[in-house]
Amino acid sequence: MAHVKCLDFLKNHSIDFELYQHVSVFTTSESEKIKQDIPGAHSKNLFLKDKKKNYVLLSVLDTKKVDLTAFSKSYGKGRFSFASDEDLMYFLGVIPGSVTPYGLLNDIARNVIFYLDQDFLKSDHVNFHPLRNDMTLNVSTYDFLKFCEIVNHPPICVEIIEKIEST
Repeated sequence: MAHVKCLDFLKNHSIDFELYQHVSVFTTSESEKIKQDIPGAHSKNLFLKDKKKNYVLLSVLDTKKVDLTAFSKSYGKGRFSFASDEDLMYFLGVIPGSVTPYGLLNDIARNVIFYLDQDFLKSDHVNFHPLRNDMTLNVSTYDFLKFCEIVNHPPICVEIIEKIEST
């Protein structure tokens, strides 16, 4: 029922959204089936930590392959690894497969730094799960940024360096 908290929060702050219900998706390849019917930019969300236990939520366009080593060097962080399932639940209140910026609602202590792919800003609407992966919220980019401000997690908008595949 965590998604109800998210939806109520958006309603209470006059953030308009379109809710799409669909089969559970755990990967971007699985989401291919559902995103065709949902307009706007779609996401891939990574919950990471460095060796100093600094936690980072990185939201990128779902079509990008992130070079985490280059990302960590570019933004002054140590080498990243994926945070544990326990950390994911503790900080964002979600399980693997449901990582979303809307989980920042649960990070009241502001332990998580939020990085957002600057290419989301080129789209009128963005899509993220509302704390569960069988639903997608379609929100105007403006309102999504408003949400981030309200929960005291304004995104650090970054250029994403993509991983170059060797042939």
